[in-house]
Amino acid sequence: MRALLALFLFWISQAAYAQVVAEPDMKAAYLYNFAHLFEWPESKRANFHICVLGDDEVGAALQGYDERRVNGQRMVIARLNTPTPIRLCDILYVGTGEVVNLPKIRSILGNQPTLTVTERGALQSVGIALALENKRLMFDVNLEHCERINLKAKPTLLELARSVRKSFDGK
Repeated sequence: MRALLALFLFWISQAAYAQVVAEPDMKAAYLYNFAHLFEWPESKRANFHICVLGDDEVGAALQGYDERRVNGQRMVIARLNTPTPIRLCDILYVGTGEVVNLPKIRSILGNQPTLTVTERGALQSVGIALALENKRLMFDVNLEHCERINLKAKPTLLELARSVRKSFDGK
């Protein structure tokens, strides 16, 4: 795990230094690493699905991670056009154009352990919100949401986060 973290931090530092890594590629790398930075509930499925709804560029960037392994499962990347199949997703990235559908997405998912990730500004409705700040990709974690859907964030994730929201009542 430490080796994965070291590689992740090295990649991010090199990307920031070179400033040649496109934003969709950075988001794809984060989504891939989020898969390793949570403790996932036991699953009988053979595949671990990372789904992208409403952002073709991030979906295309994630294709390079297809077939890798997460907790013994083969990673499958799915580029979605509608929220209908989202119940199959372990991680769901919701692009900016689909953020308006977050209430519907939450309704479909209920308390299913699907990590939802989107752009900054929607943290109350998702597990992780990404934000580009000074050409660096940052993220905030909604710990209350993650725990409610039975996802346990590893300490490394919480250390790397820009902020961790434990609840939305000011705590």
